[in-house]
Amino acid sequence: MKKPQKPKSLNLCFFALPPSENPEKPTIFLDLDETLIHSSADLPSKPFDFVVRPKIEGETMDFYVIKRPGVDEFLDFLSKKFEIVIFTAGLREYASLVLDNLDKNRVINHRLYRDSCRELDGKYVKDLAQMGRDLWKVAIIDDNPNSFSFQPENAIQIKPFIDDLQDNELSKLIRFFDACDGVKDIRDAVKLFAHDNLQQDLLD
Repeated sequence: MKKPQKPKSLNLCFFALPPSENPEKPTIFLDLDETLIHSSADLPSKPFDFVVRPKIEGETMDFYVIKRPGVDEFLDFLSKKFEIVIFTAGLREYASLVLDNLDKNRVINHRLYRDSCRELDGKYVKDLAQMGRDLWKVAIIDDNPNSFSFQPENAIQIKPFIDDLQDNELSKLIRFFDACDGVKDIRDAVKLFAHDNLQQDLLD
């Protein structure tokens, strides 16, 4: 009598995101804290936009949130041309409440939190290769270079936002993405943006 054969092991790859509803659209991954907003557990000296009260490890905490200037227009602009994914190293309990307030028009397609990051040497890395998207159609915008250390060629490092209400970084990005519309490999456009930014910093 033949012994029953063991089933062949399947080499399955599980992605953090479901398949794109519109594969023709490139995907923009956006960080949250210090990229789109700034939040603090202390009452800020400048006006804030809203408060969230997550329960973290059984304790309810207050976070006062200031939106980066132009964030509403930025998200609305991106939604017309891109799939928008928020990818934050923040805890889900906190970040989900911030996004509920920030995304009033529901233009964000997906949300990823700390549990979708990879931990490396105590730092949280956002591995775009595990998202189920072609890397030539992907860009990530983040203030922390550790976050995109696996795919730096896909990254636009934005200046951190704290409370400068004259900040215009998101307006710059609108002009950039508008100008690079139709670029085949978004990484080429990202490289050009980084070069132009470096030249501008040298002139300032």
